[in-house]
Amino acid sequence: MTNLQLTTPLIARNSQNARVQHRSDPAQLTARLALDPKTKQDCYKLRYLCYFSESYIDPRRSKTFSDEYDEQADAQTVVIYKGSRAVASTRICTLTHGIDGATSGSIPAQHVFPEETANLFRRDVASPVERVVEINRLVRHPEFAEDKTLVFLLFRLAGYFILKQDAGAVVSCVRRNHVPFYSRLRFNEIAGPRVYHGVKFATHLLSCLRPQYDAVRRMVPVLDVTEAAQAHYDRLSHGDTVTVLS
Repeated sequence: MTNLQLTTPLIARNSQNARVQHRSDPAQLTARLALDPKTKQDCYKLRYLCYFSESYIDPRRSKTFSDEYDEQADAQTVVIYKGSRAVASTRICTLTHGIDGATSGSIPAQHVFPEETANLFRRDVASPVERVVEINRLVRHPEFAEDKTLVFLLFRLAGYFILKQDAGAVVSCVRRNHVPFYSRLRFNEIAGPRVYHGVKFATHLLSCLRPQYDAVRRMVPVLDVTEAAQAHYDRLSHGDTVTVLS
């Protein structure tokens, strides 16, 4: 493991109410995709709690937070549980521009940074990208806001979908204070700041091309999803609950 562990950003930290901070034991954590109504609600309630506690969204009677991307067929939302409690979540959205000109999928970044996202698909470069995956809606329960392990485990699960989708590039829209962490993961800043979709904070668009991503996951073992781990996580697509670390 590298010193990346020591520089993990605090995502959706609770600033309004002092809370006892907890740590998670990876051996006790499970994950499943938000395919069924119960898991979806767990995710949406967790998001609301995280964003509302930081005043990033206005209050809602439902105390849930979701958007139109949650219903897209190519979007995958994974939720990490400690026991029966949802403690972390992230969503992976995919946008494909085929060589034949056909386009499928959608990512929030393309609507916040349209020109910059379009440039990722340029055909006049040595290795043109056909598929971009965006890691978004990455949240932790406020009581686990200091838990660095959860961030790496979310990136591990996102990495499974990056490999499964055979993405040519990975993007993420992050707040300024998180940019140094992503830079250590070899993400390059492209543009910003601009207010992100559905929330009140501004973000910077960062991207990581597949060769750089592959180098990072080999450098940081917990991010490297092996063939055996891929087979383990394949069960997620069938609605199974799996241990986070295989």
